[in-house]
Amino acid sequence: MNSIKKYLALMLVIGNFIIPNLQAQDDLEIKKVFDQYGEKKGVIMVELSSEMLEDYDFTLFKSITIKNNPPAADFIRKCLSKDEIGAKKVKHVVSNGIPTTIYLQLPRKGDAFRLILFNESLKPELKNTLIYIESKNDSEEALKLIIKKK
Repeated sequence: MNSIKKYLALMLVIGNFIIPNLQAQDDLEIKKVFDQYGEKKGVIMVELSSEMLEDYDFTLFKSITIKNNPPAADFIRKCLSKDEIGAKKVKHVVSNGIPTTIYLQLPRKGDAFRLILFNESLKPELKNTLIYIESKNDSEEALKLIIKKK
């Protein structure tokens, strides 16, 4: 009986640390992009958390790169347009009437500052990259860290 209580207590503690990270993106439309395209052939998806991100003060980093898939690009833009509603800061770079770079600073979710970055390049091939970051620091600081580390 005592071991069952210890097990349940351990599961509760673990759940308190894991579940918030899993739910933090659930309220966003871009979650559908990761869910729908994350395991498709030719798609690169990366998800990092914990010790891999200590140098950046990030708590979660998730990216997906999709090549030569115009319907996926349209789907990403559609999701981003919904997530843009309520964003604190929005920046767009438009080329030929199509947003090719989008930066969204989202409202905080609990202790996490949230940031979405999107970029589309056409040369040498169509490539769409979508990045979602949660950080202990303000989104502007997170963006500076990314640029500085490159």
